[in-house]
Amino acid sequence: MSSQPTDPVVCRHGRIALASQPAEADLDRWAEEGVGLVVNSRTPEETAGLPFDMAGAVADRGMQYVELPIGGPWGAPPELTVRLGALLEADPARKVVLHCRSGTRSAHLYAAWLIASGEAPDAPFDTMGWPGGREMAMVRALLPAHAS
Repeated sequence: MSSQPTDPVVCRHGRIALASQPAEADLDRWAEEGVGLVVNSRTPEETAGLPFDMAGAVADRGMQYVELPIGGPWGAPPELTVRLGALLEADPARKVVLHCRSGTRSAHLYAAWLIASGEAPDAPFDTMGWPGGREMAMVRALLPAHAS
């Protein structure tokens, strides 16, 4: 078994990367690559189970950290897509990584934003190059009323 770190990034779409759960070394690499924002779509309960303080580790590396939890009692509310849009629009040049355990919840949140913003209203997963699972019911749950 290799001890080499693996890249948690599953796919990239312009300045946006979708990733599985990063290790601390991945945060170092992301900071070196100029990532300015890390969005965690894991639930607070999942994040509390990590072997390091995710929020602190991201902040220590000079990146902004935001939690937009999806799943369990947190559900998949459309407000998350609105909040993601505000974060992305606040600095259109900033590199962003969205992550969860596998990247799937983050991909669904980003897909909802692609639809809501009009950037990819018909095929958001194809637009972003997402290779994983695609659950349009989750995307629809995340869509703000004005976009559905």
